[in-house]
Amino acid sequence: MDEEIRKAAYNRWEEEGRPEGQHERHWREAEEAHRSNSAVDQNRPSDHGGVVPPDESETSSDAVPSNRQGSFKPGELASENK
Repeated sequence: MDEEIRKAAYNRWEEEGRPEGQHERHWREAEEAHRSNSAVDQNRPSDHGGVVPPDESETSSDAVPSNRQGSFKPGELASENK
């Protein structure tokens, strides 16, 4: 874990142009990022609970138009509603 944090802190330092005296902030930010990434990974099921998403052809929705070419009608796109 410390090795991952060290590499992340070093990358932050490099990205900021190698400023002097910022090592503690870079380390703290890298620790926080590592902690939040670990929390997300722990909440994510590793095998999706055995659930397989349905085939796209088996799903339909009136709320969301399909991605097929020609499926949008004038006025359905958000950019046209402005």
